[in-house]
Amino acid sequence: MNTFNKILVSSVMAVSMAAMSFTASAVVNPSYEDVKAAIDNTLAKVEEAKAALDNGANNEAVIDMVTDARQLQKDIANNVLDLKRNQASNVLKQARTALSNNEQQAAKESLADALNRYKEIKQLYAANH
Repeated sequence: MNTFNKILVSSVMAVSMAAMSFTASAVVNPSYEDVKAAIDNTLAKVEEAKAALDNGANNEAVIDMVTDARQLQKDIANNVLDLKRNQASNVLKQARTALSNNEQQAAKESLADALNRYKEIKQLYAANH
């Protein structure tokens, strides 16, 4: 009886794992509007962070904006843009690190670079759709 229970449990586990993998593979690709909105939202948040830094906002507030931008950019789900999105995300991370270290000039340069990168992403996406 013990062997029968082991076989039964392993069969049930195999069926449930197969069901989970099918569910994971059935994920729908985001629509054009979803990706465009993610790009626009990220770009707006980076612009907000840059303007806040330029206007003398405290570092913690700008760090929060940069963190929000990094979260928003995760919704830019498009195979063509993934590399550029990851590179721009790394630049935002550099800006956040510079702000944490109270390096205002480096943070400004990183935010300007990130802003240009997200504008390029927006142009690339518009050109391909």
